[in-house]
Amino acid sequence: IQLPGTKKYIHYWLVEAEQDADLKPLVFWTNGGPGCSGLIGFLTEQGPFRPTADGDIQLNPYAWNKVANMVFLEQPVGVGFSYSDVEDDYKIGDDQAAKDNLATIQGLIQRFPHFAKSDLYITSESYGGHYMPTLANEIVNYNDAQKDSSTKLNFKGFAVGNPYTDYYSGVGAEMETYWGKQLLPKPLWDTYVANGCTNVEKQLNNSVCSTLMLNFMRKIGNLNPYALDYPVCLSQQQMTMRNYLASEQILNESLDIPYEPCEDEYSSNYLNRADVKAALHVHSNIEWAECSRTTKYELKDKMLPMEKYYKILLNSKTHPDMRILVYSGDDDSVCGTIGTQRWIYELGFPLIQDWDAWYVDGQTAGYISKFKTPYSGKSRFSFMTVHGAGHEVPTYKPKEALDLFEKYISNNI
Repeated sequence: IQLPGTKKYIHYWLVEAEQDADLKPLVFWTNGGPGCSGLIGFLTEQGPFRPTADGDIQLNPYAWNKVANMVFLEQPVGVGFSYSDVEDDYKIGDDQAAKDNLATIQGLIQRFPHFAKSDLYITSESYGGHYMPTLANEIVNYNDAQKDSSTKLNFKGFAVGNPYTDYYSGVGAEMETYWGKQLLPKPLWDTYVANGCTNVEKQLNNSVCSTLMLNFMRKIGNLNPYALDYPVCLSQQQMTMRNYLASEQILNESLDIPYEPCEDEYSSNYLNRADVKAALHVHSNIEWAECSRTTKYELKDKMLPMEKYYKILLNSKTHPDMRILVYSGDDDSVCGTIGTQRWIYELGFPLIQDWDAWYVDGQTAGYISKFKTPYSGKSRFSFMTVHGAGHEVPTYKPKEALDLFEKYISNNI
């Protein structure tokens, strides 16, 4: 989609719902970063396909297009196959990203007008903790400015997973998650606490705290901070040894986790195939990468807290049926659940359901808290944890993630 009045071209991949597409909601997905491709979500999370080691794809039984029409965006411009003919367009921040994303949504609906009246949702993860609240605010402001109701978007809300909401929800929560999961020795953690390093100001400006945080990152070894209890992608040599041990039946069967740590690599191989690029109608000379080196994102925006948008949006009289879901895989440290809990309860919305377990196949899938919101008898603001899931929840717990998404879409949390 070419954005009106610009030389920006935003690449999207639309996957219609498997059944009754015209009756299902329209959901826009983007990944975080800032500057990472929505096709990561498409291929390694909740799209209809998953990549294989041989550079091909297989069906994903837990794809979100079972319950919605999904649009996977590569945004902002410069991400994935999205590009601009103007160099300055690659300099971007939260405000411009929100404006461009609104223009992309409008452009897609113009191209596929049968979706004009569909319920519209937006969803993301990680730096989506910035993308989602700012885009939702942009949509609400756009709708409020329309005198003709036929031009309004049928906006119903957003869901965001493991969101980067403020500085503490990233770095501060990461350190506390290491300690909470007992990946650090107590004397070292005691030094961190004694130096006031749980304070954001100290994290940013105190050299003792900076040194300790770097030390923590070294201490945890090669664990994946995005999914602390999952295996990491190994080199070819390491894989050979692992496969040898497996053939000798030395490896315990409990290591046979249905999670593929090298899926990112497989996705890149697939999307850079010449025949795939031709089928996607993208520029063949663009080398697809998970995260963009071309996009120059405004660094200061990463420091902006997003909490105010939740208050603005949930108190909007013009969108009294808009619903927000924040969810969190509790095996992530990069945007750890401990950080999300800190800001979400401090927003001040009264609790009406506090940390009740939810289940999938009889197993505890996580916990649900719901908050009282204005203009509605039923809560429009929910927080769900997904037990054992890493940063990208659908990657690690695909069945539970689909259940969670379906609960949100059907207003049945």
